[in-house]
Amino acid sequence: MNIPSTSTHEREISLFLENKLLDLGMEIARFGNSLIGKLGRGRPVLMLCGHLDTVPPYFPPRIQGTRLFGRGAADDKGGLAAVINAIASTEQSELKGTLLTTFVVDEELRSLGAQDIVSHVDADFGVVCEPTNLKIVNGHKGRLTFHIETSGKSAHASKPELGKNAIVEMAKLVLSLGNIPLVQHPVLGDETMTVSAITAGGAPNVVPDRCRIDVDYRYVPPHDASSVLEMLRVKLPEAKIEFAEDPKNFSRPFYLPAHEVIELLGESIRNSGQDPQVVTMDASTDASRFNEAGIPTVVFGPGDIAQAHTADEWIDLHELETASTIYRELIKRVLIARR
Repeated sequence: MNIPSTSTHEREISLFLENKLLDLGMEIARFGNSLIGKLGRGRPVLMLCGHLDTVPPYFPPRIQGTRLFGRGAADDKGGLAAVINAIASTEQSELKGTLLTTFVVDEELRSLGAQDIVSHVDADFGVVCEPTNLKIVNGHKGRLTFHIETSGKSAHASKPELGKNAIVEMAKLVLSLGNIPLVQHPVLGDETMTVSAITAGGAPNVVPDRCRIDVDYRYVPPHDASSVLEMLRVKLPEAKIEFAEDPKNFSRPFYLPAHEVIELLGESIRNSGQDPQVVTMDASTDASRFNEAGIPTVVFGPGDIAQAHTADEWIDLHELETASTIYRELIKRVLIARR
């Protein structure tokens, strides 16, 4: 499948997948380019979620040995393919409940797709099919992005002493970031703060009076968005600090210490010949949206998050097949074998 689908350009992949789900006999509800597919009736209701978008730039797929290379191979087309294949190999007439697929847009940016559909999802539990190396992820950190700006005074570059260089001020600030104490969580791990972009200046012969960095902040309880912002403003009083987005567009942390969905997924993994492992992860996903809405949801899928967003992103085809087998087994345990 050679369909570019970078964030905000998901229309073509959405139509392609809609036709695939219709071919599988699913009822489809469309929310923009996000899709909810429904198969079966009644309870229990199992949700399998994946996202349609990828980070740029797009590069086309190719197979080398047992690896499929291409943008989104791991994040998140592998998970989507495994889900579709699992549904195709499920005996639909035996379903004693409802299977939902939630294929959403914009996960890589503001999670608008999940925000749009979550109020329309009534499920008993769910799995977000992001790359986890076939490990069950029952919690992850929250994510925030900030704009941090330092100010100075412009002057002719030949007379720098007449101005105040905002880049120099920013350099001092960046060095001081390492002195800010970050929260440590016993399960989710340590907070992280990463300077991910910098902009300043308008001409090479002018002392810049503004410099801005973007900071990616992964946070854990007891922090929330407002307390992280307040902490940074206290620690960096010389800078202007603002959220890069409305805080509602950032994923919050979640932790699901124990639930039936973890047990059922673990049994499905074991039945496929794998050893189930329950871990947490640093990256954020749409799982937090569903947990906030009262739908116990974990993250599980083929591929390695370390491959996501890389120039040579790939997924192992054998692992993809194993994931499909596990999803099929989970569907069976939840919607066929249960009484």
